Amino acid sequence: MRILHTESSKHMGGQELRVLMEMEDLTPHGFESVLVARPGTDIEREAIRRGLRVHAVAMRGSVDPAAVTRFMSIIKRERIELVCAHGSKDGWSAGLAARLLRKRVIRFRHVANPVRRHFFGRLVYGPLCVKIVTTAESIKQGMVQRGVPAEKIVCIPTGVDLNRFHPDVEKGHFRREIRLGPSRPLVGMISVLRGDKGPDVFILAAEQILARRSDVFLVLVGDGWMRSKLEEMVRASPWGRSILLTGFRRDIPRILADLDVLVLSARVPEGVPQTILQAHAMLTPVVASDVGGINEVAIGGTTALCAPPGDAGAVADAVLHVLADPDGGRRRALAGFEMVLSRYTWPLTIQKMCELYWQIAMP
Repeated sequence: MRILHTESSKHMGGQELRVLMEMEDLTPHGFESVLVARPGTDIEREAIRRGLRVHAVAMRGSVDPAAVTRFMSIIKRERIELVCAHGSKDGWSAGLAARLLRKRVIRFRHVANPVRRHFFGRLVYGPLCVKIVTTAESIKQGMVQRGVPAEKIVCIPTGVDLNRFHPDVEKGHFRREIRLGPSRPLVGMISVLRGDKGPDVFILAAEQILARRSDVFLVLVGDGWMRSKLEEMVRASPWGRSILLTGFRRDIPRILADLDVLVLSARVPEGVPQTILQAHAMLTPVVASDVGGINEVAIGGTTALCAPPGDAGAVADAVLHVLADPDGGRRRALAGFEMVLSRYTWPLTIQKMCELYWQIAMP
């Protein structure tokens, strides 16, 4: 089966990485994948770096006639049988192009923003697709509350590649790179740098942590439109020398191996976060926001410590609690590890996606 994946996002994060990983790992199961991305974006560059087949299409709005025409040309030329639309702008144009050519569409929903109830919102999740895939049960429930039929939605979270993320990843590489000794506490957040992820909340929490424990060092890993603002926050902070922004990194297992605590201070619900599952797989203690999607895997008191969204003080308190009680952190990390092994592995994700694609191909 030939599948077209479309993604209009400009930056690389868990959503975009899932698209690329799926394209790579579905090949042995009889699927040939093609990507359409906006020109000059991170996902386009990364797809090219990985040797994947990719087309660049400018998408200037939700319904862009030029983009629709370009999508139709690509679908015909690449002999596409199924279209998987992942982003907001591409979802409209690719979905419309596919339906005009009588091709089936799966609409992925990676975020928890409420689905709009206007005509176009009902259209994109109605006649323009045959199935909807969410990455968290909370996203599915939110869509059902907005009137999308439950039977049309399937939840398939992004599992962890245990060949890359596991407790035996060698420690010390990242600490040596940033010249940090093995005994100094290291706390990090790994995320796309945008408002909903709360990277500014992490910086504010970092200042409160350092005011109470000046021996801690904190790193913020990732890139995005908020980066310049966050760099300015660090420059203006009296604790700036103990806070580092690394930019985008590919060596996430080495970074997680050296962290004492992984933080995700998101402001709003989202899909099940890959970074938390990866931390669980590596037995790294987690502190996270108590919001939908996240709290499906960062379960307060069981697999993580949780804080109210946007509350930097509560995040700081939780991090300091983990550092003061390493045994408790290890117990929660072990519970997270066991949860990943039983429910959130990447082969299980691939198996579920294969079953869904063949089900749609042969109804």
